[in-house]
Amino acid sequence: MTAPFLTAFVAVVALAFADGGYPPAQWGLAIICFVLVGVTALIVSDPPWPNRLELAFLAGLVAFTLWTGVSTLWSPGASAPIFEAERNIVYVAAFSALLLLPSRRSPGALTAGVLAAAVVVSFYGLCTRLFPGSLGGTYDPSGGEQLGAPIGYSNALGLLATIGIVLAAGVAAHGRSVANRALAAAALVVLGPTLYFSFSRGSLVALGAGLLLQVAVDPRRGRLLGSAFLAAPAALAVLMASRSALAAPAASLETAREAGQQLAAMLLLLGLAAAAFAPLLHGVEQRIRPGPLAGRVLAIALAASAVAAGAAAIAVAGGPVALVQRGADAFGDTQPSLSNDLDERLFSVSGSGRADYWRVAWSMFREDPLLGSGAGSYEAHWLRDRPASFAFDARDAHNLYLETLAELGPVGLALLIATLTLPLVGLARARRRRFAAAAGGAYAAFLVHAGVDWDWEVPALTVAALVSGAALLAWSRGNVARETMTGARRRVALVLALPVTAIALAAHVGNRAVAASEAATSRGEPVRGAAEARRARAWAPWSHEPWQRLGEAELALGRDASARVSLLRALELDPENWLIWYDLSLVSRGEERARALERVITLNPLSPEAEEIQTKP
Repeated sequence: MTAPFLTAFVAVVALAFADGGYPPAQWGLAIICFVLVGVTALIVSDPPWPNRLELAFLAGLVAFTLWTGVSTLWSPGASAPIFEAERNIVYVAAFSALLLLPSRRSPGALTAGVLAAAVVVSFYGLCTRLFPGSLGGTYDPSGGEQLGAPIGYSNALGLLATIGIVLAAGVAAHGRSVANRALAAAALVVLGPTLYFSFSRGSLVALGAGLLLQVAVDPRRGRLLGSAFLAAPAALAVLMASRSALAAPAASLETAREAGQQLAAMLLLLGLAAAAFAPLLHGVEQRIRPGPLAGRVLAIALAASAVAAGAAAIAVAGGPVALVQRGADAFGDTQPSLSNDLDERLFSVSGSGRADYWRVAWSMFREDPLLGSGAGSYEAHWLRDRPASFAFDARDAHNLYLETLAELGPVGLALLIATLTLPLVGLARARRRRFAAAAGGAYAAFLVHAGVDWDWEVPALTVAALVSGAALLAWSRGNVARETMTGARRRVALVLALPVTAIALAAHVGNRAVAASEAATSRGEPVRGAAEARRARAWAPWSHEPWQRLGEAELALGRDASARVSLLRALELDPENWLIWYDLSLVSRGEERARALERVITLNPLSPEAEEIQTKP
């Protein structure tokens, strides 16, 4: 049980503290670590042979990864599809390692590892808010800052806290011991305020979806709903957080520190109170044992209350048509007029530009309805087609499913949906397992949130979801004895680990060298930047980035002729990259420079560089 717990815990925590695993420089090392876990399990234990759902899920991940790589055939450049495929290999390696963990209680240990990781990451992020100026960099007194540390993105931290809340709710209700239930109740006091300070509206929606599914499928929903008593201290913690100076703009550093210390003390007391409530609730449950009918009645009563509240809200809004129209107008408002008070943002239904993100993605699909425009191509289309009100870049469509349709066509979307649906099939078979409903709720929260954000590009989140999905698939077998892997199967698995390790090593060295080259040139060390770019070129010959970084370093060194050669080579590999064209314009003359500038305006018409070009006489 220790190995599954530690694998899930270390993987999620390590990726979270590495900027969520978002930078490509992190992927190779992550793949190697997962391969080492799997190889170790193959050598020192008797890993089980996966069941049909597990094999289907793994095959689906592999097929989706291969289709992503194959899209280089119709993509403008090879770099973006191969980068996307590299990230997907992280997920293939992670799930493969999870399959090889041998303990019979692995599913429960895996979900416990994700819960512990969510608490640790949330605790660190919360401390950056409770002790401003001490952790997480400098303090910004202007306010309006959403909590995102250590992942670096508030919506990602909010979703990880959401996954933790759903899992903690399951443990608080069905923990094997009073101590486990007490720890889960105390964890909610950390997770709740973290979610609040992230001010992530999508995470709140995902939380509702996750909890709703959990209640719907849990066969002991009466006990689950009764354990909501343990969440009272966490709810009070969120209320106190919302009333503190930490949630208000323009608080001085001294005021923020004082408020943070006060809130930290109150959270400690509330955590102790939550833990103390667990044995009290356990005692009550021992005396009152409601049957399944009581749970159904309570669930129906809550559902009826929710329907009544919704009907009242619709009536106040002037009817369903008016409510939908008002919501659609607010969601499509690109730049809502909000103050720095984040509470106002939290309850806004503005899509923060998602309507335009999705419009561009849909136009991509209409242009290439069969195959899509190639993995990773959304950014180029966004820069070309974004509305004039958007002055910033966007690499993703903030919708995993629509972006997949736009970039990989119906085949890619079908592979993705078919694969991601399998753990829900496992949930239907395993719903009577103690923590299956909680794992299902956590997995559903990820699927819902991925429809409004770019969670797939944050490996810390996707790996956390994969762990929950792996647990559901493992539970789906029931009590049937699992066949262990034969010697021949082990040898095949070990042989397959070799090319994956080679790919990971190449990705690790190449991506790290590209990042090092860019960093060195940016801080005024172009000689080192050029050296790192040459090293990257040897490990990633398919990518335009080494040539681009080499050209930028040579440009900084004043070697215009060499820079021009390097940039032209980069354009051969990615002709739709506007920044390469702009760099080329700096080292070109005459018609070649005019052509380069024309391409900049075409590919990124709203960039400051394009605006400067167009305003020059």
